[in-house]
Amino acid sequence: MSTIAITNVTLIDGLGGLPRPATTVIVEGDRFATVGPSDSTPVPEGATVVDGNRRWMVPGYVNGNVHLLDAWMFMAGPGTIEYLARWEGRYVEVIEEAAQLALRNGVTTVFDTHNAIEPVLAARDRINAGISQGARIFAAGTIVGMGGPFSADFHFAGRTAATRTFVDRIDSMFEAGVGHQLSLLPRKEVRARVRDYLSRGVDMLKIAVSDHIVFTLVDRSVGFDRSYQTFSRPVLEVMVEEARAAGVPVLTHSVSVEALDTSVELGADVLIHANYTLGQEIPNYLIDKIVASDSWAGLQTVHDQHRQGLEDVGSWAAALAGEPYATNERNLISANAKILLNTDAGCPSKDHLADLSPVEREDRPWTIGNDHFHWTQSMVEKGMSPLEAISAATINVARAYGKADQIGSVETGKLADFVLLDQDPVDDIRNLRSITEVFQAGAAVDRAALPTTPLVTAHPA
Repeated sequence: MSTIAITNVTLIDGLGGLPRPATTVIVEGDRFATVGPSDSTPVPEGATVVDGNRRWMVPGYVNGNVHLLDAWMFMAGPGTIEYLARWEGRYVEVIEEAAQLALRNGVTTVFDTHNAIEPVLAARDRINAGISQGARIFAAGTIVGMGGPFSADFHFAGRTAATRTFVDRIDSMFEAGVGHQLSLLPRKEVRARVRDYLSRGVDMLKIAVSDHIVFTLVDRSVGFDRSYQTFSRPVLEVMVEEARAAGVPVLTHSVSVEALDTSVELGADVLIHANYTLGQEIPNYLIDKIVASDSWAGLQTVHDQHRQGLEDVGSWAAALAGEPYATNERNLISANAKILLNTDAGCPSKDHLADLSPVEREDRPWTIGNDHFHWTQSMVEKGMSPLEAISAATINVARAYGKADQIGSVETGKLADFVLLDQDPVDDIRNLRSITEVFQAGAAVDRAALPTTPLVTAHPA
């Protein structure tokens, strides 16, 4: 078993307390073994010593909402067909590439909340087995009640631009038997299908409390002005019952005040993009309800500089960066809601990015690898302290998903996931970018070697 000693480092343990200067952290194998003051913590004989002087240690970042097979392009439209067709049969590799881009930038664990179930579980298992590298993956597979990439929930126009055989095959792979057709079924059949889906080995269940059809209307002629409830309350309760019986967290997708309220009443563990209540501020009563509940709020945010840039170039994405969403974020933060890192980021194609303006590409909040830095900067702008933002990007995610006994903070007995920085993130949250080293489960990450087999990021050459 290897032993590593990081000496004289300034430790930010992720739990919200003040930084602890002159700290020594001993790692044995894949776990933190000792954390204590350097002047009273001996370095074990034979340990590999890492000098932490003038450096800061934070826990490995944990992202509570990513889509490693980039779902953002499914919503934006252009690029959906070529992305899914070009890499068909290689989705596992694409997912691993995205997980490696996350790891290269200090994200040691991700929660993938929408993906094709078979490739994402395969990538998860390959990384867990050490066959491949990447951020540790916990996966939901599909969103229960939502259609595939070429359904009305995403890029419906693609159905007339590609062969029916292709789009049906891709949609079927994503929907996995629990797609939008569930809304037509009696609750007994819904229960059976959800139970069968859970038996396939997903780590959590994500439910479409409201639809996604609004995002197919981003044609600049129709605004974000409507949302529909996907299921009746009794059917939603059946799904939650099955998830609880399987022992997995419940996540909810909602884009309206009423859907968010329903999600809280259902006892959802994680409210994905809780700030998205189309056209409406979250009422005070619901803010209070969220704070009093056991639910954790994932916020999808855009920092001020990027928001201004989106507005300046007339990007449709500016609608997601302004009001009422920014006010919702500020209100949830000021009310001390339980908040976690939540970005929706994925690995977009170079062609898709090339179609964007330079302003849209720069520090883009939906591109994996940079997204968590963008998010923490925006959270500080909205009212979090830097220490609170660090907790939101580490231990809060672990707590929300029931993994705080293993990841999310620098504590004895936990997996030794950590990042070393050469600038103080408490002085300026943007210093989270100043990474010198990343360790995952006690092993140093060769950041320069990632991704190991570039696909999406290398095409076209």
